[in-house]
Amino acid sequence: CIGKLASLAPTIDVSCVTGHGLALLRKLLFTLPKRRRHEKKVGRPFEFLVDDVFNNVPGVGSVVSGFVNAGELAVGSHSYVYVGPTDDGTFLKTVAKSAHIARINTTHVTSGQSACLAFSLNKEQRKKLRRGMVVVTESPTSTKEFDAEICVLKGEGTTIRESYQAYVHILNVRQTAYARDIKIVNTNNLGLPPSHGARADPDGIVLRPGSRARVTFEFAKRPEYIRPGMRMLFRDGRVRGVGLVTAIPSTAS
Repeated sequence: CIGKLASLAPTIDVSCVTGHGLALLRKLLFTLPKRRRHEKKVGRPFEFLVDDVFNNVPGVGSVVSGFVNAGELAVGSHSYVYVGPTDDGTFLKTVAKSAHIARINTTHVTSGQSACLAFSLNKEQRKKLRRGMVVVTESPTSTKEFDAEICVLKGEGTTIRESYQAYVHILNVRQTAYARDIKIVNTNNLGLPPSHGARADPDGIVLRPGSRARVTFEFAKRPEYIRPGMRMLFRDGRVRGVGLVTAIPSTAS
């Protein structure tokens, strides 16, 4: 079958009663290539995505759990990291004093691993920890705006125009964002139909399912750690769309 992006997808007839087609389905699933190869990210700067926060762990202090998205880190008394961003867009400089992987103490974490990190934070700094933060070793920046190239996958009966509001997922970041500017992507270069669901309107560009566009988003509440190349997903009611972060404005804090 052909999807909305004019890409081919295999269709397999299966039966859970007779078992017809299950062997072919298993073969197809096991031959799919890996989407992410984290062993290739070891040489990149350390990047840890915070999924959960545990404050006041007895005998330890503040602990965060999450996924090592890139790089590697050796914890200890001289392992300085940046945790954030906080609500004002700043990062907390602290020490990653210990780490656990599958409840086993370790001194080294690397990309592709799920781990827990313990920090040396005072009482006021602990209150600023939240889900969606990152832990990095190099001095980072946060931003409220970012540019992304998106494709609207679903949303019959819904129009997307400037000031459109949606809930955005970018890795571990989850926050409401507004569309501040919309520009149509030239779909002819991609082999897609010329119109492809987008049209001009007296009030601006309108996007519909199947449309591709470059959109400038602005987070509604607080700055986040975003970098070019991150995949994103946005949703609003029946609307579903995917995209790729392409640029960060130079005014990032």
